[in-house]
Amino acid sequence: MIFLFLLLIIGVSAGFLGSLLGLGGGIIIVPALTLIPYFHMTIHQAIAISMVGVLATSLGGTARFLSEGLTDLKLGTLLMLGTTSGAITGSLLSHTLKSNVLEMIFPIVLFYASYEMLKNQYKDNNPDEPRRHSGAGIALAFLAGIFAGIFGVGGGAINVSVMHLVMDAPMKIATATSNFMIGPTASAATFVYLLKGAINLSAATPVVIGVFTGAKIGSRLLKRINTVVLKRIFVVVMILIAVEMLYHGIKGFL
Repeated sequence: MIFLFLLLIIGVSAGFLGSLLGLGGGIIIVPALTLIPYFHMTIHQAIAISMVGVLATSLGGTARFLSEGLTDLKLGTLLMLGTTSGAITGSLLSHTLKSNVLEMIFPIVLFYASYEMLKNQYKDNNPDEPRRHSGAGIALAFLAGIFAGIFGVGGGAINVSVMHLVMDAPMKIATATSNFMIGPTASAATFVYLLKGAINLSAATPVVIGVFTGAKIGSRLLKRINTVVLKRIFVVVMILIAVEMLYHGIKGFL
């Protein structure tokens, strides 16, 4: 019972922050399942569950974001060409890398996204301006998809940064569009994990229920929250988890 309750709480937290920040929730699920000794999970097992959770985050938040006009469907559909193919590539590569290597690489992605958001915390773009650098956006989205497949993070950390900092999408639109994009991206990776038999359904079920609930709450808050505050929350969450994962990865080599 305690096991299921903890998984539910992790899911709610992941869904809330995942939909609010456009990160899918994997940045909560993966560290929680691997760093809390009670679960006894490897990073590969946690990533497989995380991908199902990321899909639930997208389903839980996308409908509201669409109704509020925050999702740029044209931009999201364009970038999904890169993220979906990247997610399949990443999920196929995931079991060829050692757990400690994954835990050392993971924080680099988080630190980079945190740095970019902090540096540009006061910047926001006009929603009516056309999006720029489509070719570069697709290429970077492919990398985001690879990270999604390998790390279970939905690629949102890169997607949000690319749309906001490279393609000139406003922060809230980038967040909502990333939430829309991570669904198909996670679906592609989840399908591969299902074929491998890598998803623990008894653990994934309470996580998905929690994630869906949390995503509903987070999606209600996004339109009301100040953009600078949103970016600062993004930075704090990313740095805390990056430090925790880096510590765990280094510890594994000692």
